[in-house]
Amino acid sequence: MNLKERHDRILARLRANETVEIGELSKVLEVSRETVRKDLYELERDGLLTKVRGGAILTSGDVETAYDLRKAKDAEAKKAIARLAAGLIQPGDTVFLDYGTTSFMVAEELLLFEGITVVTNTLPIVNLLIPNTSISIMIPGGIVRTNENSLYGPFGARNMDHLFMNIGFFGCAGIDTRAGITNHNMFETSFSTLAMEHCQKVVLLADHTKFDVVAAHKTAIPEDVDLIITDEAVPSATVLALQKAGADIQIAHEIGNA
Repeated sequence: MNLKERHDRILARLRANETVEIGELSKVLEVSRETVRKDLYELERDGLLTKVRGGAILTSGDVETAYDLRKAKDAEAKKAIARLAAGLIQPGDTVFLDYGTTSFMVAEELLLFEGITVVTNTLPIVNLLIPNTSISIMIPGGIVRTNENSLYGPFGARNMDHLFMNIGFFGCAGIDTRAGITNHNMFETSFSTLAMEHCQKVVLLADHTKFDVVAAHKTAIPEDVDLIITDEAVPSATVLALQKAGADIQIAHEIGNA
C-alpha cells in the first residue's frame, strides 16, 4: 500500500468515526506505529486532521461542523426529548450538559430559566446560554476539538474531579443491551464517564436512531443511568428488553402527538 492509499484510508476512517487511534490504524494498514504517526503529522500539516495524543480527530476548516450537521438530524424528536428532560430540573440545581446535540436542545429549553448553574464542556451551549445572566455557567476546560466545538482532556478532567451536579444529561452514539452505552470519540467518552460519576441523577438522552447501535468506546452500562429519555419512534421490543434489564425509560411525544 503506497502513501496516498494509506492517507485516503486514514481520512475515510476518520470521516466515518470522527476519531482514529494510532494502534488501530497500525493494525488496519499493516504498518508500524511510527509510520502511522508520520502519516498523521503529514495530514495535519495539510490541514486535514488534528493530531492528538494517541491518534487524531477531524479538522473542521471552513465547513459546517459535524455538530451543526447532527443538530438538524431528527430535530423534532430531539426537541421532544429536550422538553421532557428540562422538566426534571429544579430551581437552584447544578446541571451538567454533555456533548450531544440533544443536550444543546435542553440548553435551548433553559434560556428562560433562572437561578440554576450549568456545567458543560460544549462551546455551542456556552455561547447559547451566555445572554441569560440568571444562569451561572461553569466550563471545566481542556483541549478544543474544533470539529465539535467541544473541550476534552486531562485538564478538564482534573477540574471535574472537584465538581458535583444534581442532575446530568448525556448523549450517546449507541445504546445496546449487550454493549451498553457507547460513543465515537475516546477522549470525550472518558470525560462523560467521569461526569456521570459526579451527578446525583444521570439521564441519558437517546433518540430512536441510537438504539441497537454499538460505537467504538463504552461510556457506561444501563445500570449506571437513572433514566433514559427517548422518542416515540423507538422500537417497543427494544424498550421492553432494556426495561427487563432494569432500565427506567420515558417516551417523549412530539407536539401534536401527545
